[in-house]
Amino acid sequence: MMKRWELPQGWEWRKLNDLVRVIYGKSLPETRRLGGNVPIYGSNGIIGFHNAPLTRGATIIIGRKGSAGAINWSETACWPIDTTFFIDEFPTNIYPKFLYSYLRSQQIAQLQQSAAIPGLNRDVLYKIPVPLPYPDDPARSLAEQQRIVARLEALLGEVRALREDVQSMRRDLAQVMESAMAEVFPDPQGELPRGWDKIRLNDEVIDILSGFSCARKYAVQTGLLHLRPFNIGINGELDLTQQIYVPDDRVSDPVSYYLQKEDILFNNTNSVELVGKSAIVRKPMECAFSNHLTRIRVIDQERLNPQWLLLALRTLWLSGFFAANCNRWIGQAGFAPTKLAELEIPAPLLAEQRRIVTSMERIAEETRAMDALLEHDLRDLDALEQSILAVAFRGEM
Repeated sequence: MMKRWELPQGWEWRKLNDLVRVIYGKSLPETRRLGGNVPIYGSNGIIGFHNAPLTRGATIIIGRKGSAGAINWSETACWPIDTTFFIDEFPTNIYPKFLYSYLRSQQIAQLQQSAAIPGLNRDVLYKIPVPLPYPDDPARSLAEQQRIVARLEALLGEVRALREDVQSMRRDLAQVMESAMAEVFPDPQGELPRGWDKIRLNDEVIDILSGFSCARKYAVQTGLLHLRPFNIGINGELDLTQQIYVPDDRVSDPVSYYLQKEDILFNNTNSVELVGKSAIVRKPMECAFSNHLTRIRVIDQERLNPQWLLLALRTLWLSGFFAANCNRWIGQAGFAPTKLAELEIPAPLLAEQRRIVTSMERIAEETRAMDALLEHDLRDLDALEQSILAVAFRGEM
């Protein structure tokens, strides 16, 4: 049961079940979506458009599965699919946006019933207590709800504008590294700077190892860490915020898959825009990795610095090289690991590679530090938004 608090005089608590009817969304497969201007809502927002609505008008959409507890608002009639609940009929004493804003202020995701497939039970949802101003005076109640919503929208609009500014700064910051890499690496098809050469990635320069397929049913809580494409961070570093493990006996030769310092993991199969995304290993790791990934190990470090190779691969990825040169099939694309041997990497002498890598790492470190501050700002704005909502529904606004 969600917490209640002391309400202003004249306000009362009412269960959601006493105010509105919560309805299950209805399936609408992609093959039946006919376009148009009617938004189709999934658990976490608009996922397409159709030519006819399921709801009667303005609608509150509540995630039922997947992003369970996520709250969305549609000003117009829409089509919520079967991973959602929706509310599209409101009594005359309920201002729809008041109820929508209140539900947003509650951590409804905590009410989900299943850890494996997050889901929200309608009976639990119905028990949510709603603070209602002056329920015995419908006209006054509606006026107070509208006043609170107007004040909320003004304040939350300011928060939204600040959030957009911070997100814009993060996007600009992401461009800094891309611009720096574009300046460092010449066009492989053009004339190279004096003292530079092209290093072909044959088996005398690099060693490659493909990962292995492991069905998700073999994932366990402990065992051998199994890296997947989502562990390849956008900044060239490994992202271990999500971890999947497999039993050691699922790997035919676990020792082969242990990663050494400065090994590179290359994303060879994924959606087109992610093929070629790579990350470097900063310290030895006892792990295995998916067959969507290829381990690249530089064996001729007298000619090629591993971190220089990472910068080159990231430059090619950001320029769209891998997207333009991968094989495509339904739902996925791939760049065959064997084709890595055909790549020619522009490179100066080893000492100059190291100097440039050091300079680029300094830029990357500074941008990461600035991005961490901006990310902290976003968390503060999220907390501020929740505080504003909490104040509103305590009758203090």
